[in-house]
Amino acid sequence: MPGSIAIARVFGIDIRIHLSWFLIFGLLLFTLSDPTGGLFRSLRPTWSDQKLVIVSAVTALLFFASVLSHELAHALVARAFRMPVSSITLFLLGGVANLAKEPPSARAEFLMAAAGPATSLVLGGIGIAIAGFGSGVVTEFSALDPVLVIANYLGYINVALAIFNMIPGFPLDGGRVLRSIVWGIAHDRARATGVAARGGQLVAGLLLLFGIWRIFAENDAFGGVWMGMIAYFLYNAASSSLEQERVASAVSGATVGPLMAQQFLSVHPRTPLAELVYGHLVPHNARAVAVVDGDRLTGLVTIADLQKVDQAAWPQTPVEEVMTPAAQLPAVSPTTKLMGAIEAFAASALPVLPVMDAGRLVGMLDREAVASYIRMRESLGLR
Repeated sequence: MPGSIAIARVFGIDIRIHLSWFLIFGLLLFTLSDPTGGLFRSLRPTWSDQKLVIVSAVTALLFFASVLSHELAHALVARAFRMPVSSITLFLLGGVANLAKEPPSARAEFLMAAAGPATSLVLGGIGIAIAGFGSGVVTEFSALDPVLVIANYLGYINVALAIFNMIPGFPLDGGRVLRSIVWGIAHDRARATGVAARGGQLVAGLLLLFGIWRIFAENDAFGGVWMGMIAYFLYNAASSSLEQERVASAVSGATVGPLMAQQFLSVHPRTPLAELVYGHLVPHNARAVAVVDGDRLTGLVTIADLQKVDQAAWPQTPVEEVMTPAAQLPAVSPTTKLMGAIEAFAASALPVLPVMDAGRLVGMLDREAVASYIRMRESLGLR
């Protein structure tokens, strides 16, 4: 997600925060701590303004930790089914685990989708239990009182998060559960995706109407706009899932071999960057060049790699110092299904993929060639 920054790495998964997260964090903090009408002021009118802010900040951080736990549950189950998870991003509307490929089966989809709401329900139950247990023995003036207030809020908000996410509309968890059920019964993922995505678009429409009602009937402009933003996100995500399934249908049965370029540019690892640019990239209008040593692929160098080095240093800098090593490249073979190559492209920013056969580099697959192939098939109405 553009505009996000990495803050941690958990279980080998990058945790990122999008810039929009700071906006929702600030709004939540204000909603809880506002001394004139915030939630915690209404619950604890005797608290000082400073205490309100501190408790509200801790609550907001723990809420987003709950959202992160929800997404980590998705990610860990996905990895158990060999679905790579590149990162988890917290943003304006919550969190999202970035999967490099779709679930391999209806069972995998069901378990992955259900893991998030189940985690939220467990966290919610723990919070409500702590608040309920302590309410009879802890007074408002006790040092433990803020713990109970935080636990109670997080308990109910996590339950609400689980319930909302189980609405049967893609890409909400409930939509994924719905897709897994239809997929399991009909044995047709494309049909299941259509059902779940249309459900997501319907849910988005209903949320939009609800937002408009809140604006005009309840005079709640903030709540109405918020509902509208959620509706916009859901509609776009549901539509994107339909588009992805359309692409999968367009390339069904196709393999990498016919689309790969068997004639490709290559340089030795010790080639200076200046020679690479003026002798290969510019004359051939290329975006990437294979780096080979004899008949062995050692890496790939792209324009993005070159942009990390000052032009004045190009004559003295060898390609091997800036290239992406072969071990870090998502390689495909001539017999790889084209959808697998598309998923490999989605998991990286590479303009080309090396095509390997029996350990030898036999071609290069260009991202633009794949896109052109899909457009051609759609133009001809081929499925």
